[in-house]
Amino acid sequence: MSYKEEMAEFLEKFPYQKTTIGGATYRYVLSGDEEKPCVVFLNGGMNCSEMWFKYVEKMSGEYRTLIFDYPQELKTCDENLKALYALLSRLEIGKAFFVGASFGGLMAQMFAREHPEMVTGLGLFSTAGLDEKMIKASRKKYMAMPILLWYMKHCNYERLKGKLTKMSLKNYASQETAENRTYLREMFDYISDGYTREKDIHITGLMPYALKIEPCTRDDFAFLKDKVLLVFPEKDFFTPAEQESLKNLFPDAKVEYVENGHMGTVLEYDKYIRWLEEMI
Repeated sequence: MSYKEEMAEFLEKFPYQKTTIGGATYRYVLSGDEEKPCVVFLNGGMNCSEMWFKYVEKMSGEYRTLIFDYPQELKTCDENLKALYALLSRLEIGKAFFVGASFGGLMAQMFAREHPEMVTGLGLFSTAGLDEKMIKASRKKYMAMPILLWYMKHCNYERLKGKLTKMSLKNYASQETAENRTYLREMFDYISDGYTREKDIHITGLMPYALKIEPCTRDDFAFLKDKVLLVFPEKDFFTPAEQESLKNLFPDAKVEYVENGHMGTVLEYDKYIRWLEEMI
């Protein structure tokens, strides 16, 4: 079955809903019994909540699961954090286990520090820590971001999108098996069909705001103790130093490694789900 066919089956069983929070429209799927533990999934840098569809399919029987897209009306991480709190309140979610991949892992850390009363645990995949050292280094890495955003606004975007898709496949699928490369190609094609210039600029522009926050410390997350799962690919977008920054923030975390690259969250979902269920 192709990725597109899998998604068609998923959307038939788990249709998206919409709600507006302070002028921002959330597109989301909330499934599972409200009496069961809730798991909230935070998207990576493509802002495509469909990346979690296998998790929803596999986990919604035993858990309440929430996936959503970051609304394009919200231009900063702070705005997203405030709106997410409001969304969870509207959906009557008082506590949840938060899972974030890549950029979503950064958002999960920020939300946990801001609202510890709502966070029962964290699953952080293919991401970095938001400590002082990492933030300082990443600010230098993203100094050219304003130039990139200007270019994205004025370029032939369809041509750029094609180049970015090829680049992503090269970076994320080169070390994968032939079967996984085919799956990722189908996934990127599916995402690309509905990916607009505005959506790309929005999610790309959020990253610099994550680096403007007050650095996180171990004390910020001491309340979680051993309720944190860290999963790192052997070859990732994030460097070993950035991975170490995360481990330093969560010294008591359960740490797992996968042979896949940055898209291991999608490709090895069975492993990730098993590790999550052991933690939740």
